[in-house]
Amino acid sequence: MRVKVLMALCASAVLCGCQTSNQADYVQIGFGPSFDVAHAQCELQKRSADQGYIAIGSPAFVAGAGIGNALGNAIAEDQFMRNCLIISGWKRAPHGQAPAAAAAVAAGTTPTPYGVARAPGSWINTALLDWSDANKKCVAGDKAACATRAQLGTRLRAAGINPAAS
Repeated sequence: MRVKVLMALCASAVLCGCQTSNQADYVQIGFGPSFDVAHAQCELQKRSADQGYIAIGSPAFVAGAGIGNALGNAIAEDQFMRNCLIISGWKRAPHGQAPAAAAAVAAGTTPTPYGVARAPGSWINTALLDWSDANKKCVAGDKAACATRAQLGTRLRAAGINPAAS
């Protein structure tokens, strides 16, 4: 019996070692608060993902149900944190890309996460960002940017969005 408990503890220790919550593992993918603020907000809400359990039976069954529930809750909390941080504009970096993204942020340039030049989302988000860039260049006197701004403005107005009011 002690061997089984020791094996279970070792297995859970190995699984806990796989958890990542370091800011270096995340890259900014959109607009939103800083990582510290977003992480704190999500951390406060993640317990809402927990599920309770009721187990009746032998002590081994009840203990197994408790361990299974704890693992399920840990997985649900991790998924909640991932989704909450995505909503706040942060996403886990693919393996090996976090240092490059962190270096880009430290250098003052916006990283292009996952090969996407703009924050993921609907075409409207991208069009609004592109319209804003084109508008700034057009005001500075770039004729090609004025044409791009007009084209994007037409598409956005057809979707019911007035980019000039943004």
